[in-house]
Amino acid sequence: MDLQKINVKFFVEKGDGMPLADLIPVFHRWIQQDKLEGMLIDVTEYTHVYQGPGLLLIAHEANYSLDEMDGKRGLLYNQKRAPEKSAEEHLKTAFRRALQACSLLEKEPEAAGKIKFAVNHLQVFVNDRLVAPHHSQNYEELEKVLKPLLDSLYDGAKHLLIAERDPKKRTGFEVKVEKAFELETLLKKLNAN
Repeated sequence: MDLQKINVKFFVEKGDGMPLADLIPVFHRWIQQDKLEGMLIDVTEYTHVYQGPGLLLIAHEANYSLDEMDGKRGLLYNQKRAPEKSAEEHLKTAFRRALQACSLLEKEPEAAGKIKFAVNHLQVFVNDRLVAPHHSQNYEELEKVLKPLLDSLYDGAKHLLIAERDPKKRTGFEVKVEKAFELETLLKKLNAN
């Protein structure tokens, strides 16, 4: 499976009610200070869209957003284009970049103490219905790549993969890891490899 357009979303543990518009200056500052990997381009606000993309940081290779899809707020890393890599490398890059953005956001003055990410509750899906239509074989292929990364990252902690079965939605899983982990610990593991 081609995971070039992989998406990883870490749900918030705290910060569901925080007005997303308060974080617009943060995303602009990230562009000015080149805080994230890749070429950061612009910030767009979609807070008026019910359960929509929320606040979007547009980059050349990917988009970052504080998204509210399905009524669940979280930080979404949406990889749009990337050099040819293995599926495992695409997935690892998406995890690392999503966690970097979560870590940065939690430390920003506008968000400090107001937002916290539950790094043991996430969603992974493929944002390409042509490459990964709803089919049991695609779920098996995604799981084959995802499970080893989860085992390594979360030290073999028990995790539950809940497959998205709505054919109108993208192929992917909601992931719940039984054990709590620190964001910085996961990020160090990803950066070490």
